Amino acid sequence: MRGLFPVALVLVAVAAPQVVDAQVYPERIAVKIKRVEAYQRRGERAEQTERKTVQLSGITSLDVGNISGDITVTRGSGSDATIEVIKTARAGSDQAAREMLQSVEVVSSTRSGRGDIHVQYPNDSVWRHRNVNVSVTFNVTAPAGVRLSAKSVSGSIKVSDIKGELSVETVSGNVRVASAGRLATAKSISGNVEVVDTQVDGALEASSVSGNVILHRLNARRLDLGSVSGDVRLLDIQSDRVDAQSISGTIEFSGALARNGRYDLKSHSGEIRVTVAAGGGFELNATSFSGEVRSELPITTHGVEGDRGRRRRTLSGTYGDGSAVLDLTTFSGSIVITKK
Repeated sequence: MRGLFPVALVLVAVAAPQVVDAQVYPERIAVKIKRVEAYQRRGERAEQTERKTVQLSGITSLDVGNISGDITVTRGSGSDATIEVIKTARAGSDQAAREMLQSVEVVSSTRSGRGDIHVQYPNDSVWRHRNVNVSVTFNVTAPAGVRLSAKSVSGSIKVSDIKGELSVETVSGNVRVASAGRLATAKSISGNVEVVDTQVDGALEASSVSGNVILHRLNARRLDLGSVSGDVRLLDIQSDRVDAQSISGTIEFSGALARNGRYDLKSHSGEIRVTVAAGGGFELNATSFSGEVRSELPITTHGVEGDRGRRRRTLSGTYGDGSAVLDLTTFSGSIVITKK
């Protein structure tokens, strides 16, 4: 029992300053509480919203530009475009939010069949120092055959069922295009790029820096695809020429190989997976510096087969009629070829 007393004294000595501080100096506790309350009040934000509808009549092309906010475009009827504009301002007070809301303009015009709508922020130095926090959402209904360009700095873009020439780009946000006709460009710097159920008449360029590039059920004459730190996934693809690259992501291809088609898939530190539809023959050149090359299909190799008795890092040969060309390269990932 005596051995417990020193421990108890130590515990009292440690706890005592906290008890004395709370009892003798209650104002310190009050100051802390006030500081917390003040911090919470600073975190509160007033919000003001403004909605309006813009009609652009008789257009054959449409340019939509945004700074902060999403853009959604769907197919409409006739030759007119209807744009629902939703502006939202956030500030420390209702008055400040209203002032910010009024300072940001949505400018629209039509000329010779070309429609344009974009956001215009104030340029004066006073507003720059007031940290204007206004986002704008565009919900667009456009003619099916319109030539469309949609761009945003900070926001996602979705386009569906537009058959005219189409270009979609954002800096920070996702891009999703569905059932398009003449999609030329789909790009994001920080976000995923997804294209589904689309038949492109010519070439398509799709890329992201830090997101995935995903194409699903797509037919195009040529595909130029790339990502720095994301995956490139091509699922159920028909194309005569595919160039796909990633620095640190996986590249996946699944689809039919066109006769006399060429498919160049390259990754630095990611895996490459190719699933070939039945009946597709190809000439293969596959190389991995430190990974493994595996094929579930019988490849007729050229010359003397190397890498026997150890993990294969190169594979060159022919499968079937050898009508297409598969050029697969990765530095530290594996290469796997399978049959669908």
